Amino acid sequence: AKFTGVVRERKMKDRKKNLISLFLCYVFWGFQPLYWNLIPGIDPYTILGSRIVMAALFSFLLLAATKRLPELKALFGNKAVMKYLVPAVVFLFLDWAVFIVAVNSGHVLDVSLGYYINPLMLFAFGVIFYKEKCTKMQLLALGIAAVGVVISTVAFGSFPFLSLVIAINWALYAVLKKNVKVDGVVSICAETLLLTPFAIAFLLLFRRPEFAAFGAKEFLFLAGSGIVTALPMFLYSNCVAALPLITMCFAQYLSPTFNVICGLIMGESFSKSQLVSLIFFVAAIVLFTISEVRQIKNSRESACS
Repeated sequence: AKFTGVVRERKMKDRKKNLISLFLCYVFWGFQPLYWNLIPGIDPYTILGSRIVMAALFSFLLLAATKRLPELKALFGNKAVMKYLVPAVVFLFLDWAVFIVAVNSGHVLDVSLGYYINPLMLFAFGVIFYKEKCTKMQLLALGIAAVGVVISTVAFGSFPFLSLVIAINWALYAVLKKNVKVDGVVSICAETLLLTPFAIAFLLLFRRPEFAAFGAKEFLFLAGSGIVTALPMFLYSNCVAALPLITMCFAQYLSPTFNVICGLIMGESFSKSQLVSLIFFVAAIVLFTISEVRQIKNSRESACS
């Protein structure tokens, strides 16, 4: 009984650590539009290509500095993992491409709606593919969030095609990555390295004149894009393999909430319906947080008894 209690306590500590990492991950992602908006007059596709190359370089140098390159080599040789990682890379690229183009085209709120719808997809995939269960409070939180999504969709005024693409695409990425139980740095390094040859070819063939006109400021922003891209992905890769998709789905509401704040800072309009939706989303996050705290507290009490 004592051994079982120790194991349970260790699992809850790991869960708490993963939840903190998950929160930080979405803070990074939530405020990323501010960084991309600061990049002065650079074509979105140039940003995307540079982002891939710089993220690969940053993660590769990090693995080299910590003498973990053998882990990367072992990952590429693991066919059982690569069959999930390769298709995941396709969905990752689509997410980055849509995000960068949308943000630089003044559609931050469209992106936010997509990431608000995404948790519902994650919840459904968690139940369908992994037979996950949720508490009554989590189910209530999901219902409240769903009301917020309905309000946002109705207020959108037209069929939210872009938002649905974002929502479904990222949910499929999460499902695939849940099967890649590899350290986050190693996983993201492999994913970006797979994309790097295509990114370099695109930049050399179609963006060489633009690069020739860049100054130090532009190159500095593009170099920083690797760090801005890789850091939250490191955290996410670790969390998605360790936490239930139902947990991931509620945390997903943090990022678009921060995106809305970014949209306001960047001068986009904010309607009354969006404010009402935001209230529903915040209420859902609060309920889910209470549920998580209760689970951790109950597990600690069970471990001590």
